[in-house]
Amino acid sequence: MSAKKKSAPKAKTASSTRKPLRRTIRGGRPMFFDDPAIDKVFNMVVTLGSEVWTLRERLAAMEAAQIARGGLKQGQLDAFEFNAEQIAALDAARKEFIGNLFRILEEQVDVARQRARKA
Repeated sequence: MSAKKKSAPKAKTASSTRKPLRRTIRGGRPMFFDDPAIDKVFNMVVTLGSEVWTLRERLAAMEAAQIARGGLKQGQLDAFEFNAEQIAALDAARKEFIGNLFRILEEQVDVARQRARKA
C-alpha cells in the first residue's frame, strides 16, 4: 500500500499576489520640457540615438567576427556595393525606420485631426 504524502498548503508569496506592472504611463507621455514640440523632438532624437548606437555596435561585432574568421579583409566592407534586390529591401527598411522615428509626431497629427472632426 502506498501512502500519498499530503503537501502543506502553499503560502502566498509576494510574487504570487503582486499585480502585473502597468504598460502605460498614467497621464500620458512624460514631459521634460515646457514646450511639447521640444519634447517630441527630444523623444525622436533619443529614439534615433538608440537605434544608431545599436547598429554601430552590431556592425563592429560583425566586422570583427568576419575579419577574425578570415571571411572579410580590412576595408572590404567599405568597398561593398549592393545589388538591386538588396537596395529594394534597404529602401523598405528605411521607410519603416523613418515611420517609427516620426510616429510620435504622426500620433499628435492624428489626435488633432480627430479633434477637428468632432468640432
